[in-house]
Amino acid sequence: MAVLFVLAHHCEVPYFGGGYSGVDLFFVLSGYLITTILRNEVAGSGRLNFGAFYWRRALRLWPPLLMMLALYALSAPWFFPKADVATDVLLAGTYLSDYSRAFWGVPDYIRHTWSLSVEEHFYLLWPLMIVGTAKWSGRRLVALFGLIFIIATMWRVVDAALFLNWERLYFRFDTRFSGLMLGATVAVLPWRPGRSADLIAAVSLTAFALIVVFLKYRWQFPVWTIFVDLASAGLVLAVAGAPGRVSAVLSWRPIVYVGLLSYSIYLVNYPIVRAMDHQFSVVTTLSVTLIGSLILAALCFEFVERPLRAYRHRVSRPPLIESARAD
Repeated sequence: MAVLFVLAHHCEVPYFGGGYSGVDLFFVLSGYLITTILRNEVAGSGRLNFGAFYWRRALRLWPPLLMMLALYALSAPWFFPKADVATDVLLAGTYLSDYSRAFWGVPDYIRHTWSLSVEEHFYLLWPLMIVGTAKWSGRRLVALFGLIFIIATMWRVVDAALFLNWERLYFRFDTRFSGLMLGATVAVLPWRPGRSADLIAAVSLTAFALIVVFLKYRWQFPVWTIFVDLASAGLVLAVAGAPGRVSAVLSWRPIVYVGLLSYSIYLVNYPIVRAMDHQFSVVTTLSVTLIGSLILAALCFEFVERPLRAYRHRVSRPPLIESARAD
């Protein structure tokens, strides 16, 4: 559901000024899932097949991205006549838009692809860390990953203080991977909540909602992201714990389906908003963006993502099957 916060923020819906925090929730969840998948594979087979991991990631993430980039390129003459489409597609398609946006201000109309670039850099680096620490105990890993989270957070704050440049700070991998690290820390944490899972979820949801409502100004971002990361980690930890009310709500079929569509919704919603160019009311912009994103995401899921998901599961070797299902 975090993608809906991001969508509302893009549409400039009142009281969703901090809706972009949904991206940070994605980062924490991704750090948790990828770390779990990689460690399960190492534990199950005694090694990590780097090629298979990167191939599965490519099959999962690249086809919907290419679909969005194709739609963007085809529609650009009508909706984005000032865009340098070739450069935009090249940067987004090669996962370089985090640094290109931070330092050169491109791409613009598909600037939201910066977060995909951040995650892709994590995918490239993190398997090496998992292999290198395969024999470490859970406590040592918690200490290491937690320390990296603290260093990453401090680096973001220092960068903000030194350069006073919001765009330079906001889009880069090296200033945005703290959430990924906190998610990884949750993944190796030996403890999981039992009866306290619902309480942790309630506190985390409340904190996250307050941040979405009150985080309105760019200068708040460097420090407040710490609280976004912590609230997101609380939610992930609660869901990973004992089944409770939160797990039951998240298992509701409409929510599960929106979750399945979330990647494609994220991909297509921002270009739709930019195509409307703020020429309409918030209600109209939100309605068109939400409906258009759901339709395009559903089509992409049914005709692109679902067949490829089945293919990924079919070709995975036995030690990888359960890990692939977690994705």
